[in-house]
Amino acid sequence: MASPTSRYLHTARRAKLARSALLGALIVSPGLACGNDDAAVFASSTTVAATDSAAAGSDTTVAAASSETTAAAGTDTTAAAASGALFPTGAELAVSFSFTPTSSDRVRNPYIAVWVEDTSGNLVKTISLWYQSGKGDRWLSDLQQWASTSGEAVDESTSGATRSAGDYTVAWDGTDANGNPVAQGEYVLFIEAAREHGPYELISQDITISDAGFDVTMADNGELTGASARLSL
Repeated sequence: MASPTSRYLHTARRAKLARSALLGALIVSPGLACGNDDAAVFASSTTVAATDSAAAGSDTTVAAASSETTAAAGTDTTAAAASGALFPTGAELAVSFSFTPTSSDRVRNPYIAVWVEDTSGNLVKTISLWYQSGKGDRWLSDLQQWASTSGEAVDESTSGATRSAGDYTVAWDGTDANGNPVAQGEYVLFIEAAREHGPYELISQDITISDAGFDVTMADNGELTGASARLSL
């Protein structure tokens, strides 16, 4: 038979357990009153996750659109570069001029250079160079503008001996110093002459290379006269 003390302790423990259960119920009940049961919480979490995913998807879409725009711009740039027109096939730029000495005395044949530069002053092609090769190389610097632009680099395929007074025509096939067709656009054409114990002349003309031909007259300067340029297609 249990003693009174044992019955008292047993009863006290049961009362404590009952109070704890009641306290737990009171703590949980407010949460349930707000509707935050498991289903609601998970649904809320799912909604947030879906919203985040949608936002991420939106960001991805924006990023993709941005990438497509960039790609399109790159394509446009590439297309623009690819569509850059070149010197018309079969076309030729004929440059004509006259060399007429201003003195009736015996004159030495002039050094003459005809060339094309881009609008930044870079040599595109020496169309023709007349000079005395060998010992006469030291006088190439008398062609001041050409020497400055070309560094006095002689293209043997377009150079030759000096000529006496007369009318001349030289031609350009639209290739650069490497033999590649130049792009259509703006260029500057030069004719320069220098002779020993004689005058120095330089004339220039802005020209536009395109699918349309042209015919321009250049201003006279000293012993260089009657200069013109014609792009024939």
